[in-house]
Amino acid sequence: MTDSALASPAATTATSSTGDGLRPRPRGFSAFVRKSPLGAFCLFVILFAIAFALIGPFVGTGNPEKINPLSVFAGPSREFPMGTDYLGRSVMARLAIGMRVSLLIALLAAGLAAVIGAAIGLVSGYAGGIVDEIIGRLADILFAFPTMLLGLLIVMVLEPGIQSLVVTILVVTLPIFVRVARGPTLGLKSAEYVIAARVSGASTRRLIFRHILPNLTGPLLVQTTFSLSVALIAEGALSFLGLGVQPPQPSLGSLLRDGKTYMELAPWTMLFPALTLAGIILAINLLGDELQGIIDPRLRGR
Repeated sequence: MTDSALASPAATTATSSTGDGLRPRPRGFSAFVRKSPLGAFCLFVILFAIAFALIGPFVGTGNPEKINPLSVFAGPSREFPMGTDYLGRSVMARLAIGMRVSLLIALLAAGLAAVIGAAIGLVSGYAGGIVDEIIGRLADILFAFPTMLLGLLIVMVLEPGIQSLVVTILVVTLPIFVRVARGPTLGLKSAEYVIAARVSGASTRRLIFRHILPNLTGPLLVQTTFSLSVALIAEGALSFLGLGVQPPQPSLGSLLRDGKTYMELAPWTMLFPALTLAGIILAINLLGDELQGIIDPRLRGR
């Protein structure tokens, strides 16, 4: 039996021929734009937010720590497009740095959760038996803890800061990835092409990375987008409560915490960070929905 005959559906779809006279399916970003204009727009919003966070301080947002005593609580103007805070610092400059910190925390935590959770889920689903039972029960225990309570418990062990945020978000989102990877693995390991590959002498490593893992990339990608929004919410909430990013380092959550004190006097100090956080989370969630509709055939056409 040839190796091409044992290839999984996910591996053979991309290499299928067009000998039946049908045109090849459009691929790449242009195909994504045609299938999901809303998803493309959300992706643009996310990329714009990342670009603003990365290069904003170098293209005119200014120094986030520069104090202007004569411009305390100045409203939005040409010099300060988003106004200033209680020290006369530019809200736009601090927003750019805060977005960088929040997005970095979210990407780091969600990325670690995706890699570690997918690996644990693969092992759990493929091994089965007592290993699967133990991992499943541990995941259920983590699911039982509310995010805020878990954050408080972790902060009691670790001092408030970026490290505590990453650990909290990682622990909260990890069991979700375990389940996302475990469920399909249980079915895929009994698929005919996997059994045929096993009988032909394929190693466990080859079975996982060649025949099972490619079929999990879609669900894991969708879950990663949703986990990014969860991470941003958790960062915003914990930093707002003073358990996350600590002064003078700004983040979206800490900017909200600082702005709430002066909401009546200078509403722009809280309004712009709040709108930014809500807009990014909305764009990520909508992008995840669009990706899920494209990847899952059962949701197409709804």
